[in-house]
Amino acid sequence: MRRIALGLTLIVIFMIPWEGVLRLAGAGQSGTTVVRLVGLGVFAFWIATVIITGRFRKPGIFHIAVFLFVLWNALSVFWSAIPSRTVTQLITWVQLLGLTILIWDLFTTRNTILAGLQAYILGAYVAVGIAAMNFMAGRAFYTHYQRFSPDETNPDGYGFILALGIPVAWYLASSISELEWGKWLKWINYGYIPVAFLGIALSGTRTALIAAVPGMIYGLLTLFRIRLSTRIIATILLGGAILFAIPFVQTLPSFQRFGTIGAEISQGDLNNRTTNWLEGLASFEEYPLLGVGSNMYRSVNIRGRVAHNSFISVLVQLGLIGFILFVGILTIAALYAWVQSKWDRRFWITMLLVWTIGASTLTWEHRKTTWLFTSLLVTSAAAYKIQKEDATIELVGDPESSLLLDSKGST
Repeated sequence: MRRIALGLTLIVIFMIPWEGVLRLAGAGQSGTTVVRLVGLGVFAFWIATVIITGRFRKPGIFHIAVFLFVLWNALSVFWSAIPSRTVTQLITWVQLLGLTILIWDLFTTRNTILAGLQAYILGAYVAVGIAAMNFMAGRAFYTHYQRFSPDETNPDGYGFILALGIPVAWYLASSISELEWGKWLKWINYGYIPVAFLGIALSGTRTALIAAVPGMIYGLLTLFRIRLSTRIIATILLGGAILFAIPFVQTLPSFQRFGTIGAEISQGDLNNRTTNWLEGLASFEEYPLLGVGSNMYRSVNIRGRVAHNSFISVLVQLGLIGFILFVGILTIAALYAWVQSKWDRRFWITMLLVWTIGASTLTWEHRKTTWLFTSLLVTSAAAYKIQKEDATIELVGDPESSLLLDSKGST
């Protein structure tokens, strides 16, 4: 049953990059997505699996920190100006807590973690494909600059989903080939790089383009880890694909939006974000300890917008206490990244860096993708620890190794 639960979870991960496409009839952009319903079904099946098998992995400090953060979101109902709105957000937080525990319990080996990352990349391919179909049909999400995305998905979030996939694809391309079943997936992962940039160009998301830079730097470093022949082929294919795509993407109005990055940073207001942040910080000065309540940022700015900055969003809505809990979760994740092997450490640190760049202009503290990757990061650290312990036991348990250790330790 655990194997079935794992397979069902991989399906959910596969659907996350394009979850905005499938919604309940008439639900609109803010309505319930099908992936949420599927996720609830998978979680119920997993609960049944735990009860029947009697197997449950003891949560760690990361999950305790997430629980406390969700609990603080729940308590904010008592000082929220609109409790019903906070309760609605709380339901999302409880589901995200369930996601972190589900991944922790089921993704216990390196192979399952790689499978989870691969499911995300395959799902991101679907997202780009749907955005491309919308482009060919002329269905732009934003008519200004003709920005495209998968149906009801905001182009900013869609572009960032693709940017997060870039270091994942590089990592998988050089890691998953270690597995017999993963050799043919290597080129699918390499192929994702130009596809992702095409998708980002269609979205016109400036943050996604900037966030993609650390992922590309990391990816170029991974080329030194693979065989020379593979390195040459990958370089030729990727270089050729990018050169072939440049003449096309340069004609896109959404791509031309990237030319405004420098002026927007030096002279602009980041598309009204700075004004929004100042209004939020003014509210924080009034309610510094508790904040205004979860999901209440729209009530503290004139335009009724979300924060477009995950850190300011948490600070204003949940006060210093909630902010400390949130930063604590990210710090724990960073520490888990640091204790892994050099290869995995570089990957997960890059992922955290890419996420931080995107979260600085997007409200992503309650997005599934955020908690998917932080959860996989933590499970990766646990798998590495188990691998090290097994290697130590095997070394000490080997008679010749024991003799070697005795000879080195004798005087």
